[in-house]
Amino acid sequence: MRSDPSVTMRSSADTDDGGGSGSDGKEDLKKSPPRRDTGIAPEQEVGIDLDGDHANGVDADGNAVFRKSGVDVGDHGYRCRWTIQGRSAQDASWETRETHWEKCDASGFKELGAEKSGFNEDGDTWWETWKEVYRVERDDRDDDSGPIRAEFIERSADKWARDKTNHEWHEKWWEQYSPSGYVERQVEKSGLHGAQAWWEKWGEQHGADGGETRKWTDKWAQNGAGTRWGDKWEERFSADCISGDKKGETWRVAASGERWSRTWGETIDSSGEVRKYGESTTGETWDKTETLEKFYYDRTPEYSWDDIKNISKRLLSIETPDEKDE
Repeated sequence: MRSDPSVTMRSSADTDDGGGSGSDGKEDLKKSPPRRDTGIAPEQEVGIDLDGDHANGVDADGNAVFRKSGVDVGDHGYRCRWTIQGRSAQDASWETRETHWEKCDASGFKELGAEKSGFNEDGDTWWETWKEVYRVERDDRDDDSGPIRAEFIERSADKWARDKTNHEWHEKWWEQYSPSGYVERQVEKSGLHGAQAWWEKWGEQHGADGGETRKWTDKWAQNGAGTRWGDKWEERFSADCISGDKKGETWRVAASGERWSRTWGETIDSSGEVRKYGESTTGETWDKTETLEKFYYDRTPEYSWDDIKNISKRLLSIETPDEKDE
């Protein structure tokens, strides 16, 4: 999906080399906003480090640096290892800060996460969070050692940035997987620059044990002249992928308040017969039926449960109190 090009914001972090003029780019990349449209990073790219030494002082260039770590414990076997670290310029022209953590408790819950924020000499300000969660549902919610009824791995990323001209963007990514084959993914993006703005959401759901598949998109934008427009659609297909339906709407509202829209739909049955219909506010209308010689719909999710377990190895390696006692 594409955002409205009139309000797209690019930062130095959107360049191919990651931005920056340092010898290897790494130091400058830390002082740059997160990259856009990159989804949820794999564990190894996040760089979570919980084992470093404490620090509080200045580096060779006179910039302040600090690092501290700790372990918090609580009821129900709760345990959280964490590290906070940061750097800031002598003249306060830039600052970066990172928090890393891993959590668990007696229920089998596990979480791995990171939060990063900062600002730089170019006037960019940003923050981002990244998180993976493993959780279980048991037959008896009050019995942490009881039979497991369901398992889930959830992954998410939340990113925001604004530059010195007040170009602003925000992205939220979330996905959930289970051994039953159930998969759900959602994305929400938005941008703002003065009176120009855009917003879009899309998602998909794959039913457990090869159930129904649903995908959808909803987006809109507005320009500085007061005109707004949008587009949305949804599709559903049966577990056997031989029947389903699609529907959508495209609309536009002028600064004067005049509204135009076109709605459409398609229904596909198991015989291969397709009904296509729609209408618009300008008098368009259609309703016809045709037969497809071949019809194929691939409902396979991008990642399976085994794929996600492989991607989330560090998350799953966190030892809960019960696992440590084994």
